[in-house]
Amino acid sequence: MSLNLTEEQITQLAPDASSVKAGKGLASPIKWVLREYGDRAVWGHCQGSGKNPYQTVVDTRNLAFRCSCPSRKFPCKHGLGLLYLYAARQEEFRQAEEPDWVAAWLAKRDENAEKKEQKAKTAAPVDEAAQARRQAQRHEKVSRGIDDLQMWMKDLLRNGLLQVPERAGALFGGMARRMVDAQAPGLAARLRGMAEIDFFDDSWKYLLTDRLGKLWLLTEAYRHIERQPEAWQCEIRTQVGYPQAKEQVLGGEGVADRWMVLHKRSRKVDGLNSDTYWLYGERSGRFALYLDFMAPGKVSETSLVPGGYYDGELCFYNGVGRRRALFRSIEPASEGFVPGGNANLDEAVARYREALQENPFTEELPTIVAGVRLVEADGRSHIEDANGKRIPIEVRDEVRFATWAVSGGRPFTAFLLAAETAWELVSIWYPTDHSDYYFWRDERD
Repeated sequence: MSLNLTEEQITQLAPDASSVKAGKGLASPIKWVLREYGDRAVWGHCQGSGKNPYQTVVDTRNLAFRCSCPSRKFPCKHGLGLLYLYAARQEEFRQAEEPDWVAAWLAKRDENAEKKEQKAKTAAPVDEAAQARRQAQRHEKVSRGIDDLQMWMKDLLRNGLLQVPERAGALFGGMARRMVDAQAPGLAARLRGMAEIDFFDDSWKYLLTDRLGKLWLLTEAYRHIERQPEAWQCEIRTQVGYPQAKEQVLGGEGVADRWMVLHKRSRKVDGLNSDTYWLYGERSGRFALYLDFMAPGKVSETSLVPGGYYDGELCFYNGVGRRRALFRSIEPASEGFVPGGNANLDEAVARYREALQENPFTEELPTIVAGVRLVEADGRSHIEDANGKRIPIEVRDEVRFATWAVSGGRPFTAFLLAAETAWELVSIWYPTDHSDYYFWRDERD
């Protein structure tokens, strides 16, 4: 059975802190009257307060949970407890044939996956004429929305930006809703991002003018989209909010590699739970961004674990500087690796500038830098390389303190997300005999 998770990796799967605490409380053999595993799953019976124990099973091929308890959390404390126990004390589990209730659930999952694959293969042919009419109608709506947006931006500048901080929510929120009505959700997201600027920080003037400038550039690019090369047409439409069909993406050329999950960020966006994963390919040296959206109460079909390794083929979305991708195939890898990266900060900055020149709409650029330390200077956190070069970073308190505790002030390799005014430290490798990888839970509303 291919499953090799650490306690921290299992914690990343929990829906909240209370579930982590409750799950660890159940990670004891005395809590489970049955503990077994097979080639496809691990399962057990957890004795609760009722007459019958809860039946809990974990699909270890593509992490998924099922439990007979009434909890609405996914995974529930029993699923977490079973996984914590198996990861820490595998010798407490007996290899056995799958009981009927486990085999039935796994068979149902396989059947659903097969139906989904078959549906994709036998999809009805596209009515190209109807599709062209819908695209033309949407283009007209987006164009009218952009007319309103550009007029609004001119009025904003004419009235001056110094009054923006006290009215940011109403200003940007109202126009964001207008962009949603115009079927331009990408533009709406950029406006909502402006409303989230920290206007108590002196950098707000730079951030606001930079984002307004990029927004204007994007709207002008859309006005003249027919003059752009094909790759830029795809990129501009994607930035405005046009979706790329999943079938089209998966029909493109794939990149087969061993992928490491560098970071996971969980958010709630427009009532949906979203997980953002950053991955790195061992042979290709390529970064990939995988997005997973779920309705409340639903479980992700693809549960990737930060620090985990997967053999799979990724298909990248069309565009410029392509990073977002979908998995064509995926399975846990038997061995890991330590990602390569930039030798120093000068090299990392040079690559960051090249990426911005290639695509000025890039908002977060993934980068790995070796041999850096976390230092404090001028009232804020920096990373410093062996040459003494420093870059200001954004780092949450828990990450700052944990980094110092783990590294002891010695150099480490850092994975960062580079943005306009600061780079965000999200995970590190500290050189030990096993090149240990450290990451931190990242949840944002």
